[in-house]
Amino acid sequence: MTENQRTWVLRGLMAAMLLGLVAWLASCTEWAEVEVPTPPRGEAARNRHYAAQELLRRVGATVAKPANLSQLPPAGATLLLTSWHWDIFPERAQRLRQWVEAGGHLVIFSDNLQQKQLKGWLPVKPLEPPRRKKRDEDAQDDADADAPDDDDDRDDSEEETAEPIQKAVLQRLKMPCHDTAEPASVAPHYPGSARHYKLCGFVYSGWKLEPAGPALWSIDGRDGPLLLRVAKGRGTVTVIKPMGLLDNERVLQSDNGLATVATLQARPGAVVWFVTEEARPSLLAWLWQEAAAVLLFAAAALVFALWRGARRFGPLAAIAAHSRRSMAEQISGTAQFLRKQGPDALLAAQIRALDAAARNHIRLYDTLDRGQRAAAIAKHTGQDAAALTSALDKSLARKRHDLPATLELLETARRLLVQKKTPVPRSSKKD
Repeated sequence: MTENQRTWVLRGLMAAMLLGLVAWLASCTEWAEVEVPTPPRGEAARNRHYAAQELLRRVGATVAKPANLSQLPPAGATLLLTSWHWDIFPERAQRLRQWVEAGGHLVIFSDNLQQKQLKGWLPVKPLEPPRRKKRDEDAQDDADADAPDDDDDRDDSEEETAEPIQKAVLQRLKMPCHDTAEPASVAPHYPGSARHYKLCGFVYSGWKLEPAGPALWSIDGRDGPLLLRVAKGRGTVTVIKPMGLLDNERVLQSDNGLATVATLQARPGAVVWFVTEEARPSLLAWLWQEAAAVLLFAAAALVFALWRGARRFGPLAAIAAHSRRSMAEQISGTAQFLRKQGPDALLAAQIRALDAAARNHIRLYDTLDRGQRAAAIAKHTGQDAAALTSALDKSLARKRHDLPATLELLETARRLLVQKKTPVPRSSKKD
């Protein structure tokens, strides 16, 4: 068999193996159509109550979605309050109570009954299951006896921590449906229709809603009311027990839509507010809104300060070149000084200059008299002491032609003192 024939045989075997593998996969595979729910988009993805709000609009109600509870709805409106941070301002609870008693309709979930700002005045309170209540009483007895059980405390804390986790998981699962009915003691919300509902939503087993007075309307389940409305002043309070009843995934499931309309008392012309959060503008946005002019001024001041303190490419002003005055300038300056001040002032200035230079090289110079000063200067400069004594005497009457020689002697002595390298120490001068 040639090389070419062996190649073709190999290729044929590989093709046969590939076809056999495809045939085996086809025989072991079953194709079926599966419906995949379309994920929410737009407003429905951001608003968990979007479907419920659209349902109310179809009924004819007006729906509002304020970002917070800084203002209350108009009198006679319905307020669905699910925000957990609405009570960050203490005065809101009093305003909310006054609004309800004046004729407003407040709708909350049973979880919100535990909020501190609502416990004192709501006409509905939750009752714990007897088993849990007994366990809490036993734990309280143990605490009173100063003998707490660490295991029980750990179990309670673990259960309390697990409840929010369990709640979040159950919200994402398919909620169970419950057979419920409006009791005979209340008027049906839909006259002439069946008083039975199938409500889908998670309900904590054993918990009950206890009204402070007679119920105006309710839908009862196995453990008592699941939806309960009670009067408060001239208004009403409605409590929803099933979790997720108004969520987009379940509001149209079974009879949840009918229960939603009845719970929120939706009808043509009704006003329903959904307050689900306590949104506030950011600090920068609030500052810009309230004090834009101040921010602009502060920013300009900061930019100016940074510009002033930044490193520069050169000095603030041009550096003057180091140079000596010309002889003509010196003569001209001296002449101007003599013309304005006179020869006596020029001599006094020259003596002051010599005294300043002598203090740095002669000990106790200021305590010496004129003759002693002249002798000390002569010792350091080699000049004539008698001539220096005469030159340092300002009271002598000098002729004009004698002044240049005197000035020259004093200036020469000053320069010789300045050129000396060892000045008198400061401590010695003070002595």
